[in-house]
Amino acid sequence: MEILQAKPIDLVEILYLVKVCIADMNAKGLMHWNSSYPGVSLIQRDLDDGTIFLLKDKGVCKGMVTLSSKQPEEYRQLNFPSINVKPLYMMRMAVHPIWQGKGIARNMIEFAQKMATENGYTSIRVDVFQTSQDARHLCAGQNFKEIGSFHSDYQRIPFLCYEKQL
Repeated sequence: MEILQAKPIDLVEILYLVKVCIADMNAKGLMHWNSSYPGVSLIQRDLDDGTIFLLKDKGVCKGMVTLSSKQPEEYRQLNFPSINVKPLYMMRMAVHPIWQGKGIARNMIEFAQKMATENGYTSIRVDVFQTSQDARHLCAGQNFKEIGSFHSDYQRIPFLCYEKQL
């Protein structure tokens, strides 16, 4: 397995992965991803910014994650306990349903930690949908600490924000 920075040619593969993951999440009652989010324009922006990374195994895309230094707008309402940090934001992580539960997400988190450390980041921040027990369990298992919660403009159920100091 390898994790590579996505290229423009990967757009169709990324959009397919997002579509499959949306259907899987919605079937599980997790409605925070839908036909509007993450939309094509957001994915294209991440791709243009060079912030999407794909986990591939023998050429097959099994997962993706966006790693960015740009703070999501919703995080402004949170009070992070850490001061003077340089956080890396981990967003839009998706693992194809066929390969869930096989360590793909953990591999992407480990990649994010290595990338963050090598580039002078001092923490990683991520948010998860409150009702996503799998995502919450993953964060806890990777020693992320819950910081607080926020509501997005399009959801009634809050998102939980986590941070891991490096």
